[in-house]
Parts: sequence; structure tokens; C-alpha cells
Amino acid sequence: MRYLFLINPHSGSGKGMAVWQKIHHYLASRQIDYRYVFSKYPGHPRELAAQCGQRRPAIDCLVVIGGDGTLHEAFSGLLMTEAPSCPIAYIPAGTGNDFARGYRISTKPLVALQQILNNRQPHPINVGCYRDLNAGEAGIFLNNFGIGFDAAIVHATNHSRAKEWLNHHHLGTFSYIFKAVHVLFTQPAFELRVACQGKEKVFPRAFLAIASNHPYIGGGICVAPDQRIDVRQLELVVVEKRGWLSLLGAMLAFASGRITSSSSAHVFRDSQLSYRVRPAQYGQIDGEEPGRRAFSLELTCRDYPVRQEPLAK
Repeated sequence: MRYLFLINPHSGSGKGMAVWQKIHHYLASRQIDYRYVFSKYPGHPRELAAQCGQRRPAIDCLVVIGGDGTLHEAFSGLLMTEAPSCPIAYIPAGTGNDFARGYRISTKPLVALQQILNNRQPHPINVGCYRDLNAGEAGIFLNNFGIGFDAAIVHATNHSRAKEWLNHHHLGTFSYIFKAVHVLFTQPAFELRVACQGKEKVFPRAFLAIASNHPYIGGGICVAPDQRIDVRQLELVVVEKRGWLSLLGAMLAFASGRITSSSSAHVFRDSQLSYRVRPAQYGQIDGEEPGRRAFSLELTCRDYPVRQEPLAK
């Protein structure tokens, strides 16, 4: 096996470099065929992964060390090429690490590495694909595509002056919670039209819409408990803003991982979903911001090989 390690040294406020130092020390002490490269700027992981895909079969597996955003870019880069699919693997070094939870990858670097080295065959996972008809954009998501409440939290947190300091001191969750309370009172309702299995459902006062590829969001919140990353299906959860009491109950259920049991929540499951949002709202794709706009989305699924053995349940 020939491995290429793609490292984001800045992920997790420097955690990426610390994780790589552990991995590098282990690899150097054993007869493992590997090379490595560091990403240097936003978008660089996508470029490096695309180059890796074009070099197939020189590389048997691309191993990403970074956060969910780095992994998202690497997947996007591999999918840009028309070469045969280069299997990917992941050693989490971010803040949320939701993909690792969804795929059952250890957050202990050397354990995650053993999941890669001990693997014998690629495992196909589901990847969410989207097209925004209004913006003329297309892409993928590994974790979630959120609009409304959760995306507004991501926007507020990303633009917080305290974010970097809190992440550096491993207190990033507090920033997220603080912003969530603020957004709860400032996020407006919006119109959402969902088309699923030939039927359309209109929500005049939607507050939250999250399409998920696996159960987790926001650093471990279980938003789609029945969703599995190895099943060719997506799950869309919609929460209505009926009144403050019901909304507060729904958000408490969201925070505790029981949102699908809320009377204000509606769940759609299919391999193809489409929905429209107006007026303009914040969006988030695996924690990254596509901007504030009126979305018109078409979601589909595709498979991609991961060369890593999931932990036992």
C-alpha cells in the first residue's frame, strides 16, 4: 500500500500539526510506504487532492489529517477528477469531528491510523451532492447542509472575535452555545417548499432545515439518529416556528439530540430531495458558509470508497 498524507497543520488551532507529529513518528519507525504534503491556504486541500486523483494508480490511499472542512475539500478535489476513484481515509484533527463520529473513526490519532493500516478493502460510503439552481453552483456535503437556525449560528460563531481564542483553549463549544442563544431570538421564520417522492409540502414559517448524510452535527449533536453514512439516502429535518413555547421545546430537543421526536419537526428521507427557501437565509455546508441567499436546491447521492475499518459499535 502506498499512502499520501495530506495535512492541514492549522486545523483545530494547530491540532493538525500535533497529530501529524505523532503519526509521522510512528510511520518513520516502521516499513510503511508513505509520502506527505501540507496544505498552505484555504482551497489548497482541494487542489492537492485533485492532483492526487490524477496520479492514480501511483497512490493507493489519500489520508487526510485535519478537520471536517479539510476533509470536505479533499473529497471535493478527488471528485473533480475523471480518474478512477482514489480511496480516502481520515485522521480527525479538528474541533467538531462529526464525520469521524458518523463513520466511527477514533479521535485518538494512532488508533485512527491503525483503522487505516489494518483495513483490507475499501468501504463505500454515501456522499450528499447538491445543485443550487438559483446560484448555478454544485458541490458535495459529507455531514450536513443546513439552512436557517444552525447556519446562522455557524455564521455568528465564525465571525466572532473570541472564536480563535476559545478554540485554542478547547472551549469552542461555549462560543457555539452562546451564539445559539442569541440566534434563537434573532433568526426569522422563512418559507420552505419541499418536494419528496412526488409530493410537495409547504412550510410558511420554517425555522430550520438540515439535510444530513449521517447522524451528527455541531460537534456531536444527534440531529438524524436513523441516518447511516453507508446507506444511499439523505434525511431532511424541518422545524417550524409555530410559537415561542413550542420553538423553545424544539430547540431543547435539538440540543439534546431528540429533534426528530419534536411535534414541530418534520422528517423527509430519500435519495433525491429538492427544496426552495425564501427570502434569503444563511446556509452552511459541513460548517463552511456558501453565503446568505434564497436557495433552490436539488440533492442527490453518490458512493465513494473509504479505505478505513470502522470501529465496532
